[in-house]
Amino acid sequence: MQVRRDDPLRDPVVEAYKKDIDRTLLRSNLALSPEDRIRKLQDFVRLMVSLREAGRRLDP
Repeated sequence: MQVRRDDPLRDPVVEAYKKDIDRTLLRSNLALSPEDRIRKLQDFVRLMVSLREAGRRLDP
């Protein structure tokens, strides 16, 4: 379904944010299986935990 720019259902706030969204990143993540997405999230969380621990070691 094509939505015209003058369509009253078009939310101007959503349209303003759309320009800042990397749609290629969304597409690549949606191409992953749910298991792969969870694995990717777990890897990210592990990285954040290790960075937090490293920061604590540097700042006693």
